[in-house]
Amino acid sequence: MSTPIKQLFLDYLAQLSVVVGKVPDALFSDTLHEGMFSLEMNVQIAANFLLRGYCPLIGRAVVLHELSSPGKPASLQLIQDVAAELGALPEVQNLDDSQKITDTAGFAEISLGQSGYLMKYIIPNYMFHVSMVYAIARKNGVPLSKGDFDGLHAYPPGFSFLN
Repeated sequence: MSTPIKQLFLDYLAQLSVVVGKVPDALFSDTLHEGMFSLEMNVQIAANFLLRGYCPLIGRAVVLHELSSPGKPASLQLIQDVAAELGALPEVQNLDDSQKITDTAGFAEISLGQSGYLMKYIIPNYMFHVSMVYAIARKNGVPLSKGDFDGLHAYPPGFSFLN
């Protein structure tokens, strides 16, 4: 990985803050479909996945963050708190696939080498929950773009590939 893992995760959190910052407070309890997590719970899960991925690489126990209250301010604060914690941790120098990390994926127990743990489990799960935040917001008409999601794409206001 050419980008240090910690910086990559901090960049992910910064983009999550961009998306969350554009969502009206009234939507944080909304879900994509009945029986699915709310927007704010997806924010919490996504941010915590980055700690779940990083802490085992440095031999630190994972302490998950919880929303202090419902709504946008608490969601933004949680992202900020996770970023501050992550930023204070030492940089991972190398990934060692001979060191297995054990975790649970739903009801399954998994054990993967460090790079597999990040690439096959942590990053896809982070992206899944951030995608749910994005999808719930877009379902409710929040004007988000791919650029809000990744920080790279740029489109003029009102642009659509479908028109």
